[in-house]
Amino acid sequence: MKKVYLFIAVLSFSLNVSAQILNWGLKGGVNYNSNGDLRAFSLDDPNSFEKFSSNEEVGYHIGILSEIKLPLFLYIRPELIYTHTESSYDFETDSGKLKMDKLELPVLIGFRVFTIGRLFLGPNFSYIMNTKLSIPDAVQTVSNVTSDDFIVSGQIGLGLNFGKIGADIRWETGFSETETSFITDNLIPENSDFNAALADTSHSQFILSFYYKFK
Repeated sequence: MKKVYLFIAVLSFSLNVSAQILNWGLKGGVNYNSNGDLRAFSLDDPNSFEKFSSNEEVGYHIGILSEIKLPLFLYIRPELIYTHTESSYDFETDSGKLKMDKLELPVLIGFRVFTIGRLFLGPNFSYIMNTKLSIPDAVQTVSNVTSDDFIVSGQIGLGLNFGKIGADIRWETGFSETETSFITDNLIPENSDFNAALADTSHSQFILSFYYKFK
């Protein structure tokens, strides 16, 4: 019977400690994203290509977060985020968009400043679920899409916390060199000899997030 009491006491103590140092929440926001250059070429002559620069576009994200309190005003904040990003390319007669859907796992270490301020940084691990190149007038069908599935990037940012609600802004840049390739039934851009493209998906972006913590 003493062992049962001891087990209940240890369990109660563990749950109480967990409640004090661990928090959960929901978050969402917008991304201002830019990928690398897109290179269009012909499969018959891949060494001859034309390069198009990426323009920034607005995407969005939504997910969950947890926060583990550490001594000395420190904390660890893992997040699980679904992110949709877009970047655009201007051709001679058309414009195109590269759309990506990713599942992301940022693992951030932060420092609490007074009671409302936050400074943080850490790695972000991304899995690319879907990639789509859209050029309405020039490309009707994009086939044989291949991409690097995993991206490692870094984040740094600051935020404000008011009780259960908060907001942060962070800068993210890719560490790994990743590309997505496209083979089309039509031409990129229109009236050219190019029927394939390579898009540099090593990105950089600003991220604005709002979150709600359950306690």
